[in-house]
Amino acid sequence: MNSKKANWAFLITIVVYVGAALSVSKFMPFIADNLVLGNLFSEVVTLLPILIFTLVSKEKLGTFLGFHKIKFRSILMIGLFTFLSSPVLSLISLVSQIWVDNEVGIILEEQQSQLPFALMFLTVAIIAPVFEEIICRGAYYRSYCKSGSAFKAMIMSAIIFAFIHMNFNQAAYAFVMGIFAVLLVEATGSLWASILYHGFFNGGQVILLYTTLAENTDAYNEPTTLTTNFLLYGIGLYLFLAAVTLPLAWAVLIWIGQTEGRSAVLSGIWSQKKEKKDKMVTVPFVLALILCLAIMTGLLYVFVSQILQLILP
Repeated sequence: MNSKKANWAFLITIVVYVGAALSVSKFMPFIADNLVLGNLFSEVVTLLPILIFTLVSKEKLGTFLGFHKIKFRSILMIGLFTFLSSPVLSLISLVSQIWVDNEVGIILEEQQSQLPFALMFLTVAIIAPVFEEIICRGAYYRSYCKSGSAFKAMIMSAIIFAFIHMNFNQAAYAFVMGIFAVLLVEATGSLWASILYHGFFNGGQVILLYTTLAENTDAYNEPTTLTTNFLLYGIGLYLFLAAVTLPLAWAVLIWIGQTEGRSAVLSGIWSQKKEKKDKMVTVPFVLALILCLAIMTGLLYVFVSQILQLILP
């Protein structure tokens, strides 16, 4: 499967997502109001179009997606990489909160009192990483690699990963996280690496959430009203931490590549970035991004509401 098919799959995914979200909110609100059911529904809706395109293209799923074994010591180092790369993701999240709310924090805080830890962990740290990595670092990334350089494929898959989260705060750090995930996939040659990375990161957030709220039940009410000064202090702190930990994370990534015998492949992502086979950015891709932005800004909701008012008496 190439980039043209992937872009059509992306556009169809967003259109189906919009239709499904409207249908669920109208006819099955219990799904929309439940984090577990809502998350599972969204993941399935996002997976199905690209999965169908992959099967129609007669790709062998296991080989195409890149499910290969990795060494146990590499798994441990992926955990270390997750820890060392987290400050830069937190930094980006804080910077974005100057303009937008931390929507994920708000949702998780609201659902925490309703869901036991095990169920929250299953939803956020296992189901979401498996589905989203199959979608983004599996199907989309591999499809774009067939049409051009790994560098461009990495950027394209990271953009999709950012926008399918449908909110500006999460999209900001998800883009960078998507780049880290691709680098781990290429360092190990396996999609399991990005699944583990994603799972470790999300799992850490869930553990932090429940630990923090166990100490202070109002802790997650505060970030929704963070003052500019508090944000700036937080940004300064994480800027310092990121400056220290990001080079260490890069060293860990290089170590993983050497351990797995893929140093040349990892470095090739940057050296082959001028390679061009097919056009990656096509009209369906641009339309999908516009539709995502319409959802994220609320313009689509306003537009649909106006249309319904004209149609319905």
